[in-house]
Amino acid sequence: MMKLYIDKRALLGFIIALLILVLLGYFSYRNNNHFIASRELGFHATEVLNHIEQTQTNTVRVEEILAKYIITGDSTLLNAYNAEVKKAAQHYASLLEFTKDNKSQQIRIDSFKLVGRRKFELHKKIISAYTVSKSQAGLMINSIENKNLSVKITSVLSSMRDEENRLLSQRLRDGQIEIKYFQTTFSTLMISTFLILVGVFILINNSFKSRLIAEEKIRVVNQELEAFTYSVSHDLRAPLRSIRGFTEVLQEEFGTVLGKEGNRLLNIVMRNASRMGQLIDDLLDFSRLGRKTLTFSKIQIHQLVTEIIQELTVHEPRNVKWEILHMNDIRADANMMRQVWTNLISNALKYTKKVDVPIIEIGSFPKYGTTVYYVKDNGVGFDMKYSDKLFKVFQRLHNNQEFEGTGVGLALVQRIISKHNGKIWAEARVNEGASFFFYLNNPTV
Repeated sequence: MMKLYIDKRALLGFIIALLILVLLGYFSYRNNNHFIASRELGFHATEVLNHIEQTQTNTVRVEEILAKYIITGDSTLLNAYNAEVKKAAQHYASLLEFTKDNKSQQIRIDSFKLVGRRKFELHKKIISAYTVSKSQAGLMINSIENKNLSVKITSVLSSMRDEENRLLSQRLRDGQIEIKYFQTTFSTLMISTFLILVGVFILINNSFKSRLIAEEKIRVVNQELEAFTYSVSHDLRAPLRSIRGFTEVLQEEFGTVLGKEGNRLLNIVMRNASRMGQLIDDLLDFSRLGRKTLTFSKIQIHQLVTEIIQELTVHEPRNVKWEILHMNDIRADANMMRQVWTNLISNALKYTKKVDVPIIEIGSFPKYGTTVYYVKDNGVGFDMKYSDKLFKVFQRLHNNQEFEGTGVGLALVQRIISKHNGKIWAEARVNEGASFFFYLNNPTV
């Protein structure tokens, strides 16, 4: 699983910026709801004012139509009168519904109802009086009582109008205050987020710059170390050749004089010289690897593995049960991949020498979005608590008397896999065999 490494301060900055963005979303949502509610209240107040004006108009129209009827005696005007009264009743019902949550307006509507009923009763009397005496009806329509009722109706409607205008103005002021508060809060949070993100960017940039500098230093140190390793390994060859050469001459010329013990000691010197030579060769391979560039090509893994097995067993045939399964082809550096498979298969052969029926299985399976290759054996295995030493130079989990080796082979394999942006790991149990797994970055063809 990939791990993320990030400056704690940058991580804190990201978290704070994220929280601020959440707050911005909350404030935007809340302000939008307030805006919708305020708009609806504005429409409500406008609707109430419209019904008040319509009621006022109906009241005036009723009075005008009745006056015309008294003057002209045209009975068709009574139909227009009744229509206006009906309209006034409808507007009254609407006002009653729209202001049901406003007690003060409800009180005014009750007053309007009371006055309007008295006004309507007086009109009925005027219409009835007209049938008896036109002059009497004229006096009644121009009476103080009728005028006072008209004034009261106008006063009540005017009072209702003033209340709705006051409420509308108050809502507009509240809306403006809310908008101003939202703009201030939104701007503050946006500026804070911007400053935090700028700070995070600077931290990440500095961290990235420091990492680049550190990587450059490591690269230089690695180059120097590789050059040093190569130089030392190369320089050790000459004295080592001299030690082995003079030892062989000494054994040939004076072997009979030295006796059995002397020859035994000379053989130990030559074996260790040979082992030292192999170690130097492995070190040279390890140091050269850092300077090599990868040359990618298509590799048929099944064919490569078969060739390597033949090469490793041609001079030392053994009764090994080989289980070579299907393996996907791969794109990689051919020479390096040959080295990987050679080391892994030779390890499996080496550590199954003491097994009566050695079994070595080689195959692959899909995982991690790529192909994982493996080499399994039923050899001596190892204790997993020492697995951290497995791919380190000169670190061996078995002594040289049991199994020969320099302790460089697996380190070389691990370095090759790393150059291909891959990963290698092992699983094992003591006396139950070992399994080595590896994959490359997008390796399959």
